[in-house]
Amino acid sequence: MADFAGRDLLSTLDWSPGELRALVDRALAIKAGREAPALAGKVGALLFFNPSVRTRVSCESALARFGGQGITIHPGSDTWNFESVDGAVMDGATQEHVRELAPVLSRLCHVVGIRKSELITVGSAAAPATGSYAELKRDPFLHAFRRFAEVPVINLESNAFHPMQGLADMATLVEKLGDPRGVKYVLTWAWHPKALPAATPHSQLLAACDLGMEVVSLRPEGWGLDPEVIAAGRARAEALGGSLVETDDVEGAYRGARIVCAKAWGGLGFYGRFEAETLAKGALRPRWIVDEEKMARTDDGLFLHCLPVRRNVVVSDGVLDSNRSAVIDEAENRLWTAAAVFAALLGA
Repeated sequence: MADFAGRDLLSTLDWSPGELRALVDRALAIKAGREAPALAGKVGALLFFNPSVRTRVSCESALARFGGQGITIHPGSDTWNFESVDGAVMDGATQEHVRELAPVLSRLCHVVGIRKSELITVGSAAAPATGSYAELKRDPFLHAFRRFAEVPVINLESNAFHPMQGLADMATLVEKLGDPRGVKYVLTWAWHPKALPAATPHSQLLAACDLGMEVVSLRPEGWGLDPEVIAAGRARAEALGGSLVETDDVEGAYRGARIVCAKAWGGLGFYGRFEAETLAKGALRPRWIVDEEKMARTDDGLFLHCLPVRRNVVVSDGVLDSNRSAVIDEAENRLWTAAAVFAALLGA
């Protein structure tokens, strides 16, 4: 396997499709018991600004199973509030700057993972994100931390990308399909009562593109993903003999699909205007749920979702509880791909 030691994983766009496939193949080898990463004595600091189940547990479990340890940190609740803006006058709510935080954690740990998305929702309201998508996609804290870190940094979900989820989806596609090249994959938008970030669908879309699949981004008009991500995904898919198209044709998109992956995401033009988004998408709800009727148009298609999922809102019970649902296998693969990432970045 190529030497990935010391690298960061902020976006899968920073890695070639071949490198990503090597990580996935190693993850599946670890899952099958053919490999065992040597993580004894390795410590990962895991900063979770937002809630997490699968990402936190998969990272902690991957480290623990192979001899390492994960230390989960909840900034602002069990630590100081962190600042990342250069030149900030810190006479307000923040007490520690990333210029000190990053090198200190680097001296104490071997790898740092960060989950920070201003659009992650908590309770009944969105976290206070007032900026435009163009502003938030820059993920300033994540990149500022990377500037001053002395160890590998992993993006555990930001405003723009969720590479760990993308790798798990990629592993699931390889596991279920064998050779995914040329297979039809649909990433469908779903109605959701809250505004959610585009990070996960971006990385899921790229996962299919990086396998050379026939990728369909299915969404209502005006709810497309980042055009730069779409362009990059299309170029990567075409280089591998695949394709990427965008459409709002629900019936046509499902027809002949082998994989249907559902994910809600907020309209990029509505960032910072969540009440307007709620009004704009209200009429879309009935048409955009994944149900048995839609799945019947597929070619015995499998259903994927990153979880958590709102039953009978994003997907019907009939689909989620059927033998066509692979969401539990997909979630399990978060563990094995996390183990492969830690092993690769730490040279283990």
